[in-house]
Amino acid sequence: MTTWNLTQMQRHVLICNGDTCMGAGAEEVTQQIRDEIRTNRLDEHIHTSRTRCNGRCKDKCVVIDYPKGTWYSVQKEETARAIVHETVKEESIIYSMEHGERKRGESRFKGINKYRKARGTVKKAVLFVGHGSRLEAGNEEVRQFVEQMKERIDSSLLVETCFLEFASPNIEDGIQLCIEKGAGEVHVIPIILLHAGHSKLHIPAEIEHAREQFTDIRFTYGQTIGIHDEVIEILTTRLTEVGFDISQKHEDTAILFIGRGSSDLDAKEDFYKISGLLQKKVNVPIIENAFMGVTTPTVQEGMERCIELGAKKVIMLPYFLFTGILMERMKGNAEQFRQYYPQTEIEIAKYFGYHPKLQTVLLERMNQALDGTSTGMQDLENFRIYVEEHGYVHEHQH
Repeated sequence: MTTWNLTQMQRHVLICNGDTCMGAGAEEVTQQIRDEIRTNRLDEHIHTSRTRCNGRCKDKCVVIDYPKGTWYSVQKEETARAIVHETVKEESIIYSMEHGERKRGESRFKGINKYRKARGTVKKAVLFVGHGSRLEAGNEEVRQFVEQMKERIDSSLLVETCFLEFASPNIEDGIQLCIEKGAGEVHVIPIILLHAGHSKLHIPAEIEHAREQFTDIRFTYGQTIGIHDEVIEILTTRLTEVGFDISQKHEDTAILFIGRGSSDLDAKEDFYKISGLLQKKVNVPIIENAFMGVTTPTVQEGMERCIELGAKKVIMLPYFLFTGILMERMKGNAEQFRQYYPQTEIEIAKYFGYHPKLQTVLLERMNQALDGTSTGMQDLENFRIYVEEHGYVHEHQH
């Protein structure tokens, strides 16, 4: 609700809209509180605001009432509406600071002490960050892959999974969960193919935000998958799965290597380097590169180039980590190409995906973050410099 005149305002009610609370009904709580205020004509006296995470995820949904400084745990509509009248039952009060006296129910979860000092052995957490997909199947691939990888990770390490976008938990809530479980160190490892905006800006921004909130927690950052021998091995495996024999010469075959696309020049350069390394492994005269969006050449242009160069067979090789909208779109492209070029055999290899060999790469990236040799720490420093010079606005390009 809009408040133009603040002179009559007596209370400010803050309603947590972090991912954990939102998943537990924070939107409904928000509307119930606002409806109760409106019904009782208290708009001039009580103002409400949505907030990000307040560090009490176990007490979801969290509402804070100022100036008394009372924190509530709201699971029922009755409690939400009672906040307006300050008649909330004691069991729903997390703590109150009224009159400078702090009251805390010992039966409640204590949540996270953001300024605690670690004692004894510091528990370490590894937080893997997937991109996230609008298709839940793609998100489940990430979760299952990390779960399988746990067998190769020291059992003393906490291992959690989160997502950059489109899925829960997000990075903020993933970090929160690690700290709730007692982590004094959080090592953030991006499951991202190429080093571009997500790994240079978006994930570092979340880490920097967490560092401001949790000043006694040590954070490190791992590097992306990038250029690695196992990456080439996985790509050749995807080709053999569609009947391509890498030991034979294929004079009339072209490989159309297809990435998501990025405006970042470093990412595009690395994509072409990977393509060059792949060409040394396969005996074909033509490897063309193309992108699904943002940059060129497009997939249509890549296919036309393969045909112009005389390819009788084209294998579309997607460089995507997970199934999703782009894979569905590519299948549609392939059907169209078969109609446009009936004289050419067109196949699609399986997307890069969560191949077992990828575990080796990510475990290497994890160990680099743990032992302090990861280039990701330079990315955090670069991000700080970038923000000082340019400011920061979070924008995704797809």
